[in-house]
Amino acid sequence: MRLPRYLSAFWRGSIRRQLVLGFALASLALMTVFGMLLLEQQRATQYQLSTDRATSLAHALSISSASWAAAHDLAGLQEVVQGFARTTDMQRAYFLDREGEVLASTNPHEIGFFVRDPLSRKMLGTETHDQLLLVDTRSQIVVAHPVLLGGRQLGWIRVEMTRDSVNANLAELMRYWLLFAPFAVVMVSLVAMALARRLTLGLHHLMRVAAAVEQGRYRLRADIRRSDEIGRLGQQIDRMLDALDAQQRLISESEAKYRFLADNISDVIWVYNLERARWEYVSPSVQKLRGYSAEEAMSQSLSDILAQASGGLVEQLIAQRLQDFLAGRDGTHVYTDEIEQKRRDSSIVWTEVTTHFAHNPQGEPILLGVSRDISERKKAEEQIRNLAFYDPLTQLPNRRLLLDRFDQVVAACKRSQRHAALMFIDLDNFKPLNDAHGHDVGDLLLIEVARRILSCVRKMDTVARFGGDEFVVMLHELSVEHQSAVHRAMHIAEKIRQVLGEAYRLEVAQKHGDMTHLVEHHCTASIGVVLFDQRCESHDDLLRLADDAMYQAKQGGRNQVRFLESRPPEHSPS
Repeated sequence: MRLPRYLSAFWRGSIRRQLVLGFALASLALMTVFGMLLLEQQRATQYQLSTDRATSLAHALSISSASWAAAHDLAGLQEVVQGFARTTDMQRAYFLDREGEVLASTNPHEIGFFVRDPLSRKMLGTETHDQLLLVDTRSQIVVAHPVLLGGRQLGWIRVEMTRDSVNANLAELMRYWLLFAPFAVVMVSLVAMALARRLTLGLHHLMRVAAAVEQGRYRLRADIRRSDEIGRLGQQIDRMLDALDAQQRLISESEAKYRFLADNISDVIWVYNLERARWEYVSPSVQKLRGYSAEEAMSQSLSDILAQASGGLVEQLIAQRLQDFLAGRDGTHVYTDEIEQKRRDSSIVWTEVTTHFAHNPQGEPILLGVSRDISERKKAEEQIRNLAFYDPLTQLPNRRLLLDRFDQVVAACKRSQRHAALMFIDLDNFKPLNDAHGHDVGDLLLIEVARRILSCVRKMDTVARFGGDEFVVMLHELSVEHQSAVHRAMHIAEKIRQVLGEAYRLEVAQKHGDMTHLVEHHCTASIGVVLFDQRCESHDDLLRLADDAMYQAKQGGRNQVRFLESRPPEHSPS
């Protein structure tokens, strides 16, 4: 198996070898075919001549011996036959009578013997008067000719001749051919070698030019001063190099512009190879965004870059979108996501990431993206959200967020079949504090009230400020049993009432200087409680009932908790 590969590599490794070997093999094949055809033609011609010669000899002997045979002069007959003994290639010639007895022969010791071989017996039994060709091989020819006189057959002349001289001539011709053929092949190979050298000199020059250009010598040109195909090829290569040089200049200018933009814009441009799970490019502006150099960022994995809150979601989105892209369902869609990324100092930066999928020159799927710092925008959005849904003083949910969560609590009650409760809380002794010490001190009291209420409820419950000194508490999923839920809600309400009734010690800063003074105040709360479930009325009705319950507490002497039913409880049949 190695020899064919070696021969194939040897044959294809050089145009010179291909030309020389091709010419040599072609000339050898032509010489071989020509020699074989010539040899066969000469063999056929020489064999035919030897056959004609044997036939002529047999015919001449037949004519010469007819009269001697008719006169029964055996001595004369022997002399006639013996006269042909020195003929070239003569093996033997003899005269047979019709019975097969040898009457005369070039070998005198055969006279008087009868021929017994099948070929001779067959010849004697033939009645024809024509000459017979008994044997015709590469080494021998045997011809029989009837001896006739006056239409009467007297016997047969048989001539046996070898073809030694013919075969010797053919062998000599073969030797000459064997000497001439290698000489011709060598001469053709030398001519092919000279021609191949001339043809490949230009190609080798072009190869050296190409190698030099590959090493960076872009200004080098072929400059072959020939008018043949290789000269035209060199001219084409020179024009191609000129075009590539111009294109390279344009690319260099474009790369310089692109690098200038990539190095100076604040957005981070990046390319991520999805098949190899590594970065192909990250612009230097990543230093400003995350505190890492471009080289450091490219050595990090996705999990190193993404914050924990964004990591799982991003990997899931990439996998889903990549599947759509590979299936042809993505088109040229561009995705925009808000993602949290980790900085060098372990802080988190919010980024807006714009991405789309593509293939690199190797056919591998890649993700092209631009990351932009949106921390300030997120802060502004958070501030707007806080203003829209939270009380700016106590940071508790406002009425709008409370009503939004009310719908969520009703949906949860429907799923769990549990009850929920709504409390309306109003401070009993708040206005005198504002009148005596001003609204700043009143604000401190409201902040402390919010803190105390939050300490009495669970994280899942909602505490909201309705305005002024009014607060609303919504307790989630208390119990399935009505009485148990009422008991739980009243217990929490009583706990809040007691906590709010404890003395307040408020540190108030002086208007001038860093000194503070302590303001002590006693304040209680009146609390109205309403229980509801998935069958509840609207939030306006519940708030009205809770407010009514709170007013009943105030009318009852304040610092009390009052409970109102939103609807009569259902009783299971006994």
